[in-house]
Amino acid sequence: MLDTRGIDHRLHPLGEKAVSPMRIVIFGSTGMGGKAALTSAIGRGHDVTVLARSEAAAAKAPKGTRVVLGDALDPAAVREALKGTDAVVQYLGVGGLGDGRPNDLVPDATRLIVAEMAAQNIRRLVCASNVGVPGSAPFFVRRILLPLVARKLLPILDAKVKMEAILRASNREWTAVRLPALNEKPRKKTLKVSAEGRSTGFSITTADAADFMLDIIEKRQFVDVTVAISN
Repeated sequence: MLDTRGIDHRLHPLGEKAVSPMRIVIFGSTGMGGKAALTSAIGRGHDVTVLARSEAAAAKAPKGTRVVLGDALDPAAVREALKGTDAVVQYLGVGGLGDGRPNDLVPDATRLIVAEMAAQNIRRLVCASNVGVPGSAPFFVRRILLPLVARKLLPILDAKVKMEAILRASNREWTAVRLPALNEKPRKKTLKVSAEGRSTGFSITTADAADFMLDIIEKRQFVDVTVAISN
């Protein structure tokens, strides 16, 4: 496990291929970040499983993807998706800034995923969190940006706080990756990595975020910690 202390502003190289294919489940694969994680995992040669809420959504999955019908709050679907899995990427969210209303989709789904992982003895779990949860984010984000968008963003951050608490209470090998604003620009292939997120930037490409998540699964890095990343 890497010690995350003292790594603010470290440039983290991305995109090295795995030594051998792994079986990975991606929850939230239809969102902007989740789609990039799916593309990265397939590009690295991993065997990937996703959930789809409908046959129409299942038909859009990339060739070779194992698809399970259902959603992340469906215990039977989660159980089926996790069968034979080596690692899990949880990229769930409400999309954008949401509607400003409390929404416990992320913690409720995480609690279900963690319980089923324990039942099936699956260890590795990487979850998308947010820069801006208490104790994180650069000064500008904490003191200026967050107050401007607080009405909509606070319920999202509250859900991530609950999610991180579930991870800490689990006995899984977890990582919560705290992300700034996502964009779909071309990958830059280097990152600023910070234990707390107070020295990182304000945005990250979905491809770079996905590469980081796959890297730390393949290399077993940043286990049982939160870590913030940005371009």
